[in-house]
Amino acid sequence: MNHKWSEIVLKKIYEYQTLMFEAERYIWAHPETGFKEWEAHSYLKEKFNHMGFDVTEAGDITGFFFDIDTGKSGPTVAILGELDALILPEHPECNPETGAVHACGHHCQSSSLLGIAGVLSKPDVLAKLCGKIRIMAVPAEELIGLGERVQMKNSGKIKYISGKSEFMRRGHFDGVDIAIMLHSTGGEAPGLGIIGGTSGLVAKRIVFEGSKNVAGARPLNGNNALYAAQTAMSAINALRETFPHEHNVRVQSIIAEGGESVQLMPSEVVIESNVRAYGYDVLKSVNDKVNRAYAGAAVSLGTKVTIEDIEIYMPENNSNNKELADIAYEVGCDMFGKENVRLNLDWGRRSPGATDMGNVGSVIPTIQPHLMSPGCDNHVPEFRVESPEYAVLYHGAVLAAMACVLLENGGERAKKVISGYTPIFSSIKEYCDEMDKIYRLKKAVEYNDDGSATLTWI
Repeated sequence: MNHKWSEIVLKKIYEYQTLMFEAERYIWAHPETGFKEWEAHSYLKEKFNHMGFDVTEAGDITGFFFDIDTGKSGPTVAILGELDALILPEHPECNPETGAVHACGHHCQSSSLLGIAGVLSKPDVLAKLCGKIRIMAVPAEELIGLGERVQMKNSGKIKYISGKSEFMRRGHFDGVDIAIMLHSTGGEAPGLGIIGGTSGLVAKRIVFEGSKNVAGARPLNGNNALYAAQTAMSAINALRETFPHEHNVRVQSIIAEGGESVQLMPSEVVIESNVRAYGYDVLKSVNDKVNRAYAGAAVSLGTKVTIEDIEIYMPENNSNNKELADIAYEVGCDMFGKENVRLNLDWGRRSPGATDMGNVGSVIPTIQPHLMSPGCDNHVPEFRVESPEYAVLYHGAVLAAMACVLLENGGERAKKVISGYTPIFSSIKEYCDEMDKIYRLKKAVEYNDDGSATLTWI
């Protein structure tokens, strides 16, 4: 690096320390789930407006973006921060009414955007860069509340239930060449972890329909939807040995609705489920097997079943982003010391978690390293921000420094990242076309007049 960007950015971002820390506390105290993050949206919008930035809002959903233009031609790098919270009622600081809490650190991401924008808009920084930096506050990364999001989809308010996919569809990623962000995670010492990527995921909703009857007096005359659901789960468990081990396949389900009363035979049972795998083709293959299990279980109990494959979170493959990973590693070593930075892009070094950042990465180069900070253990009741300096301020400094490295010297490193990347889809349109094919709302069992049944799970 010709410029000591880590040193330059760290020195400048401390000017925004109070602004960032106040934002972190405010958003932490106002946790909201996907597409409902209006408190965080309004708070951040007002702060950015006060800083002189004119944001472009997504409109009828939460989230916004704006560009910082260097005035010189070059690539566009998007820096993302997520807005939504989890539902974790066990957390001592969750919203007592909703159970929502930022136990994944998204409030650190979004509050860090204030310092990032401040640093990258400084004239002496812009003078050394080319292209544009797009600052994006994005909604709805956590894949929760499927029923509510499906209602939004059915009403036409959204087409995709993940925030980044919906932003892609709405054109908010148009013109973006590279997208970067960080994710908070726990660690004894502050540092950076850059691994091979994440799993892909299919978000599913399955509805078994039986017949309602009195459970004690007349079970012979009914078809128990709950038994059908339980049979399906057993069938899926029996399939596990057929799943490719190296792809770390996981099938996770909950019964979201399981009946009205123990006195009545459950006539409708709703399952929400995720299917996960490292590879996209394997993900689709395993999902077809799972759907076969749902259809087979339904017909064995004489119930109907509707399978809804709602959306896919694409696998994130950082080994396809070696140059981008190297930049994150260089910046991390400068800021935290080499001993506190881990770079391992091996196939097996992937997270079983999933993120819609993988959807963006199926079209353009992306990376999402993990920022290790004390107390920031994800998705657990013990999550807390022990050090806002590292969880927020250094969070912003890493991303701002990466953007500077990418866009200095006429965008030399950014152009190398772009040319060395092999996307899954050639355009956002192609990506959206594939997502539309994946969506499925299918009655998987049809009963014929002759007593036979027709199963269609693919």
